Amino acid sequence: SKMKVWLIEVNSSPSMGQEHLLDEHVKQPLINDTIDLVEPMEFDRRSFAEVLHRRVEKKSATGSAAGRQQLDLDLHAILKGQVPRKYGEMPKKMGNYERIAPSEAWDNLVKSRSLLFNRVSPN
Repeated sequence: SKMKVWLIEVNSSPSMGQEHLLDEHVKQPLINDTIDLVEPMEFDRRSFAEVLHRRVEKKSATGSAAGRQQLDLDLHAILKGQVPRKYGEMPKKMGNYERIAPSEAWDNLVKSRSLLFNRVSPN
C-alpha cells in the first residue's frame, strides 16, 4: 500500500569474514542482530549428552505417551527449565530486521482456512 520497493538478496553461503574495516562495520551488526533474533538458549551440555546416549541405546518409541512424557522431562533438564519461544511468537529483539512475511493478512488467511476446514491453526 505504501509502494515501498524491497530488494532481497539470498546467499546460501555468505561470507561473514571481516578482513576489511567496511566488513566489520557491516557484518558485525548483522551477526549481533541475527543472534538476538534467533535467541539461542543456554543448555546443559552434560544432560544433552546423557539424553542422547540413553535414547540411542534404548531406541525409545517417541510416539507413545510415555515416550512423550520422557521427552518433556529430558528437554526440561537440558534447557534448565527454560521454555522455547512458541511457533509464530515474535522475538524480543528484532535488531534491524523487519518482518515482511508472513504478514498479518497471511495469519488471518491461515486462521480462516483452519475454521473452514476444521483444522487447528499452527499458532
